[in-house]
Amino acid sequence: MSSSFGTDYGDKLSFIAEWFDFDSAYQKRLLLNYYPVDSTVELYDIDLKRPFLKRSFYECISRDDVFVGNKVRIYDRQLKIVDYADCRTKTIIGNTRQHTFGVIKVSVIDKIGEIFNQIQDRHFEIINVRMCRLKQAECLELYDHLRGSAFLPFVVDHMTSGPVVALQLVGDNAIERWKANVGPTDPLEARQTAPDTLRAIYGLEKASNAFHAADNCDAVTKKLNLFFPSDPGLRPPETTLQLQNSTCCVIKPHAISEGKLGYIISFITDAKFKITAMQTFYFSNANAEEFLEVYKGVVSDFHALLMSFLDGPCIGLEISGKSEDVGDVHGEFRKFCGPNDPEVARQIRPNTLRARFGLDKYKNAVHCTDLKEDTELELEYLFKILS
Repeated sequence: MSSSFGTDYGDKLSFIAEWFDFDSAYQKRLLLNYYPVDSTVELYDIDLKRPFLKRSFYECISRDDVFVGNKVRIYDRQLKIVDYADCRTKTIIGNTRQHTFGVIKVSVIDKIGEIFNQIQDRHFEIINVRMCRLKQAECLELYDHLRGSAFLPFVVDHMTSGPVVALQLVGDNAIERWKANVGPTDPLEARQTAPDTLRAIYGLEKASNAFHAADNCDAVTKKLNLFFPSDPGLRPPETTLQLQNSTCCVIKPHAISEGKLGYIISFITDAKFKITAMQTFYFSNANAEEFLEVYKGVVSDFHALLMSFLDGPCIGLEISGKSEDVGDVHGEFRKFCGPNDPEVARQIRPNTLRARFGLDKYKNAVHCTDLKEDTELELEYLFKILS
């Protein structure tokens, strides 16, 4: 690739994208061209063989956003980038925005926020997460490379003993770098030979070594399809949703894009709460309107509220109490989040979540369930219907 790529008006990155048109109930296939020189985009309808959007500047998209597997929003249309449209784009983007797969294991599930910060500090982008509980068969599929090993039963026992968090990561040469950052399988060896690696920091024993890393491209594809299947006929591992004295929280896209994800989760878990379910969601306009229906006619600018959920991925959380002493998790967490407007929160409740991480009334870091009777509805909508 020429080092001057992206300096010419005609230089472009080309992808195949899909957009589901709810009005016609039809999924369109589009050619998406992104021009780095001026951050302009254009769309071409592949099936109808005609322009869909003329080359236009759209400030919400940068070169970092255009890679296979990502979802981008262009003028209120959410497009999923599903493939490269030419070999040149694949060569340019392939390694710099490479996908990999990892798992945060049972032994460190209470340190998720801190670990997310570690991952992002090591220049990986977290684009998909799913907290789940593995069955033995799923665990054997995840560790198919260990079949016949005397070590496998110990791994299966550990991985099925509690919740795990599956990760889809993106970064420069992500597969090899993630393996290197995770470190040797044995945490004792890691602490001796690679003390800065994640297993050296968080691992206990070989089976409970805190992390899993996919070995190669084939393994990444296979494991991602196990935990984040694109085929609606395939079911991912079971959610950890409890629906018992819990409440719903959604970390909004702006907070994730600003790198606040790990800090928000740590802020929650350092208090009296724990996370008992977690998953990445991309809201469509229709989904977001349905989820926020109770706020229509109540919120002064419903469109601004709606858009605060549509700017990128959200992360849905089920929040529970660390102990039975938290008798009303919904009420306690609402107080912990603080007033909707972060400016007001900073004046009267400066130690609340929105006071610490919110920007304005709508980009206020998190959504939390307002009415206790809506808690189960919101959690089921996220973790059962949208899933």
